[in-house]
Amino acid sequence: HPCLLSATLNPIIEKGAIRAIRRLSDCAGGRAIIISGDKGNSNPELFRGLKDPHIALHGSFSMMVNYHAIGCYVTSRGGFSLYNTQDDSSLQVSCFVLLGENDVSDDSNVNLFLGNGFSSMDRERKCQFPVLCQAYHESINSFSPNDFFVMQGCLQEEGKPSLKSVVSLLKLSDWDSDVFFKYRNLIISQVPETTVKVRNDLCRGMPRVWDNYFMLDGSKDIAFEIGRFYYGVQRYSDALAYYEISTETVGQHHVTFHNMGLCHYYLRNKDNALFYFELSLEMNKSCEKALMWLDKVSKEIASVD
Repeated sequence: HPCLLSATLNPIIEKGAIRAIRRLSDCAGGRAIIISGDKGNSNPELFRGLKDPHIALHGSFSMMVNYHAIGCYVTSRGGFSLYNTQDDSSLQVSCFVLLGENDVSDDSNVNLFLGNGFSSMDRERKCQFPVLCQAYHESINSFSPNDFFVMQGCLQEEGKPSLKSVVSLLKLSDWDSDVFFKYRNLIISQVPETTVKVRNDLCRGMPRVWDNYFMLDGSKDIAFEIGRFYYGVQRYSDALAYYEISTETVGQHHVTFHNMGLCHYYLRNKDNALFYFELSLEMNKSCEKALMWLDKVSKEIASVD
């Protein structure tokens, strides 16, 4: 249905998003939950008085998303929408639910879409999903992803935040791998001198960091950095496990083999340590540290024999 809009409004109609929702929901028998996060607006009042939509150029290009228009389409399909109530947000997260019920968008029901019709239908349908609505409120409206980005920016502005501040940010992000990667050097350098409680919190959180990581960027070797962390707190078996993951997922590297040799050495597996120092030197014959450790371990093994 064409929306009956004031002449002072200048909205963007999301044709591409609506087509995508229609096709995907058709594949699912008309039932779907769609969660979308982007820069945009869900409050139609914010479109009043706008001129032509702003086009942002960043290698490609983008425009603000009209989440309200998408919500109107979903409601016309018998579904409902959950919107972020924070207007002052550079990242809007909306949830659209299609129930697989008959559309109510025929001409005889046009009055349903006038005035507060959309809002009334949404409120009625939301009542069927109290758990979803509460989860959305707690995860988005109470403290949204945009709020998290603002807090993270404030922490970065400090220059060199404390380790406790970074650990708190990691917990708030549910141990996000990108947050860990940003602060990895600070964490690894400060963790040997921190309290046992903070160290234990970090040790318990590292597996969650790895679980949250999607290997889309080959330049970020998260497993290697987690291995460095565990080596720094002298948990050498855990460090070895992540160094092996790094080798399997990102590839072999002489530094990884060197670090694995150190772990085996401190675990008193000198034969294995010797093996990895040799591998490190095979990949980089000029690696002085590996050469020094190879000589040291070879002499220690020879003295025992």
